Amino acid sequence: METRLQQLFQGLRLCGAAMIIAAAGTFLVQSWDQVGDVPRYLCLLAMTGALPGLAYLCGIRLRESRSARALLITLLALVPVHAGVLGGFVFSQFGDVPRATAGVAQWVAPNPVAAILLVFGAAMVLVPFIWSAFRVLGREHARALTSTSLFAHGLLLIPDRSALTATLVIAPILGAATWCGLRVKPKTTEAKIAVASLVAPAVLVVTRQAFFYDVSWVFWGTVLGACAVGLFALGEHTGDKTLSRFSVVPTLLSVGALWTDPKLTVSVGEWFLAYGLLTAIPLLGFACRSRSSRSFFVATAATVNATLAGLVVLFEPSPWASFEAIALGLGLASYGFLTRRRFALYSGIALAAPGFITEVAHAIEVFRPSGWLALVLFGLGLVALTAWLEHRSRQVAPPEGG
Repeated sequence: METRLQQLFQGLRLCGAAMIIAAAGTFLVQSWDQVGDVPRYLCLLAMTGALPGLAYLCGIRLRESRSARALLITLLALVPVHAGVLGGFVFSQFGDVPRATAGVAQWVAPNPVAAILLVFGAAMVLVPFIWSAFRVLGREHARALTSTSLFAHGLLLIPDRSALTATLVIAPILGAATWCGLRVKPKTTEAKIAVASLVAPAVLVVTRQAFFYDVSWVFWGTVLGACAVGLFALGEHTGDKTLSRFSVVPTLLSVGALWTDPKLTVSVGEWFLAYGLLTAIPLLGFACRSRSSRSFFVATAATVNATLAGLVVLFEPSPWASFEAIALGLGLASYGFLTRRRFALYSGIALAAPGFITEVAHAIEVFRPSGWLALVLFGLGLVALTAWLEHRSRQVAPPEGG
């Protein structure tokens, strides 16, 4: 149990770290017109260089490891700020700077050579500091953490601010962070923070793109999709069901963003039905890979599609919606009947019946194969499927009297 004095020390350490990070964060949104960009960055670099020295003093001289680790964690939090500013220098000389870009987002190098020298000079200073921080926070995996961090922050130097480039940058950053997290398997709080710092470059790209440059639905869909995959992978790897199941939220949002396109000419009902089918693909994929939440992902996919199909049948009836409602309703009712779950049984019947009635009405009103012929084919397929399932059940069932 920590004493109140130790809790006070912990609170003071957190306040100090927050002040340092806030001071560094002002460099990203500065308005200091009276000072050149290069001297300003050199001040940031000098402030960052003071952190390892103070951490050494706390850890070696004063024998206070908690304060030393807090300073090293603060150092890792400042690295994305450096990458963002250096990326601005490179972009000012090698990229196409939009005229509408706010002044606080511009870091202008005097010439291309100066931009390159700033990047290499900062790397010579920061790389040893980053490795030292990971060496203390995650000793066994310092090399993997350092290489992943350098890769992720290096992508921030690409001199292009288009939505497509941002999309292509975020995916590998989140993928590398997820891979490193699965390999490191962080157990201590410091190790978890060290792994979490690898996601910071992606957060910076999203923030920078959203506030100062162009974004697209594909951009947001990719970000959310990568988050969903990362949450699921980490949840399954660590055995955390809550983390694994929470991946459903970014999955649903990701599919919605990717499926949203102003050029689409489909109706609202068709959009919802297609959205339900598209969400089923990643959810069923998660179900196949999950060890403990398979039924959860299958149930979520079925619920989403059943709800959307039922709503479309009621408010915008169509043959597609009707057949989807029939199929989902029969599947849900069969599940409820076999497991003696009345809610699932009655819900399936309530979904299949309106779909069947709507499809019959469509077949009567319109003489097209999409009506009566689809009913025939669906009925034949259902009978054939039932016969196959019955045949399989006799093969699997043990012989009588055995």
